[in-house]
Amino acid sequence: MGLVFGLFLPGIISSRLERVVSYEEAAALTGPEEGGDTVPAEGDPDYGLTFEVLPGAKHYDGPALARSMPIETKEAWLSWMRTNRNDNPAFLEKRWALAQDFVHTSELKRPEDVRAFLLAPREHFVREANKGREYADTWLPIGYGATITDPDVVAMMTTTLDIKSGDRVLEIGTGSGYQSAILSYLAQDVYTIEIIKPLYIETDKLYRDMENTYPSYGGISRKLGDGYYGWEKYAPFDKIIVTCAIDHIPPPLLKQLKPGGIMVLPLGPPQRQYIMEVKKEVAEDGTITLNRRDVYNGMGVKFIPFRDEMGSSHTAPGE
Repeated sequence: MGLVFGLFLPGIISSRLERVVSYEEAAALTGPEEGGDTVPAEGDPDYGLTFEVLPGAKHYDGPALARSMPIETKEAWLSWMRTNRNDNPAFLEKRWALAQDFVHTSELKRPEDVRAFLLAPREHFVREANKGREYADTWLPIGYGATITDPDVVAMMTTTLDIKSGDRVLEIGTGSGYQSAILSYLAQDVYTIEIIKPLYIETDKLYRDMENTYPSYGGISRKLGDGYYGWEKYAPFDKIIVTCAIDHIPPPLLKQLKPGGIMVLPLGPPQRQYIMEVKKEVAEDGTITLNRRDVYNGMGVKFIPFRDEMGSSHTAPGE
């Protein structure tokens, strides 16, 4: 596994890849007011962009599609993909090989997670500057100081969530869109929040462009805003996944997690984090117990920082 991923901060990525805006520029606009979408006025540079996208009539049963896909052999899977999907055949063998690697390392455990991984075309989420490395087991820059996470870590975090098809799942840090694409084959109710405005716009367009071929992406509810505060309007959530580094569990996210729910997040100081599974248990008297597990048993990782709308890291109170 690549031990260091997601460490690109503004100014570090070479300008030959893409201009990197500051967090002040990128996160200048907050999310929508509670109770409705924010639609900028005509003449505003953001006119025509809705900052809260909900699936509505486009809701699609991605988990049902996943269940119909055979994974017993590569030949059966390839035959099904060629008949039922429109994926670029040049990438199918690589996707299958990577999934099998993660099955062997137990980073993909359940058949549901294997199917979701095999249905998500990573080649569409890796940005142009890194074409040719679509299925390399490493993080890759996607601009704006962000990265697409190592596929093995994506697999491990997905497996740890233990998602059921009826779950409501919240992702903090939409990024490239790859993780929520995988989630859309595990649960119909997927919500994702991104704070970097141009990245939000870019990934929202990517979903829109792909939803005719991959209709479950049209069912991903997405929002521009500070994920630290979750998405209270649609809480509670059965599962929450955080894809940026923080040194504490955000209280608003914990509040929005159902009793018995699971949160997976990279927890620790800026220098190194550990991917933690946090299970929330609530006793009859209202006492909350958090059961934590380091899913990689002490192996450290690095994600980009969990930033607020002013570009500062969300750190523990008093620090």
